[in-house]
Amino acid sequence: MVTSKKNLLLLLKIAVGGVLLYVLYREVNQGHAILSAFRSANWLDVLICALLLFPNFFIQYYKWRYLLRTRFPEVNNLVPMQSLLFGSALGFVTPGNLGELARGLFFKQYDRLVITGLNVIDKLFGIIMFVTLGLLSLNIIILTHFHWHPFVVFPIFTISLLFLIFVWLVTLNPHWVRSFLYGINTMLPVRDKIKSFISCLDNFRRRDSLSMLGLSFSWVLIIFFQYHTLVLAFTNVSIFDSFLAVNAVLITKIALPVSFADLGIREGAAVFYYTIFGVPHAAAFNAAILIFVINFLLPALVGSYYVFKLRWDLKVNSGPVKE
Repeated sequence: MVTSKKNLLLLLKIAVGGVLLYVLYREVNQGHAILSAFRSANWLDVLICALLLFPNFFIQYYKWRYLLRTRFPEVNNLVPMQSLLFGSALGFVTPGNLGELARGLFFKQYDRLVITGLNVIDKLFGIIMFVTLGLLSLNIIILTHFHWHPFVVFPIFTISLLFLIFVWLVTLNPHWVRSFLYGINTMLPVRDKIKSFISCLDNFRRRDSLSMLGLSFSWVLIIFFQYHTLVLAFTNVSIFDSFLAVNAVLITKIALPVSFADLGIREGAAVFYYTIFGVPHAAAFNAAILIFVINFLLPALVGSYYVFKLRWDLKVNSGPVKE
């Protein structure tokens, strides 16, 4: 029953993504604009974006290995890379890449609840950076391109600022989070399992938060340059305008995790925000599609090897899995 519900939800998300992408394609492709844009594209910029996938993946790998070693210092270099690719393949079929949280399945010699907790931390730091840059960018876009009444703009700006101050205070004080969660755990059932999950924070300090924030910021910068070079392949846009548009796209994608691999959401947001800065619809649409292929489809294809490998290992070694 649970499996059938999951399959139904997946099919629904695929349908939503397909419909969104089709409607957007019909709207953007007036006079075959999409194909015309591809014909006149600067493919050197596309190649540069593809090559940026390597530092993109390396930062994700380094960040994940860093987190694992805060709890398990003996972790080697290979397993974090394999589990990251494994998570990329599973994340590909879930909105918001939530399937990446299944990286813990790849670890047999460690407590998988602890690994899952570290995985959540990894995901949260990326979200914190997306939300921080995204809210700042959205506020700048509202102030500079939308002539809203100050009575509307001021509350939006104030709420955004207060929210970010709260998020960063909590982020820079992980011991607050650890103490709060352990306190909540005393009132919950299945305490041992939840305590094991929370223990991922036992060795996590402020310096680790700062390191993770720095790595996450570097990762977002790489993603920005990938988007920017792809848009430049089709048209000109200033680097500052592109920075605002990309951050707005990323936070919108997080806020609307309703489709398969975020298809339709990513492309629609790119078209909407880049159009504000005078970028043709087709250029923004094509850039977003290529981002999907380069940053999501290619790693997922490579990672699918580890998905099938794990399934095969579980079949061969059908005994109980060590927790």
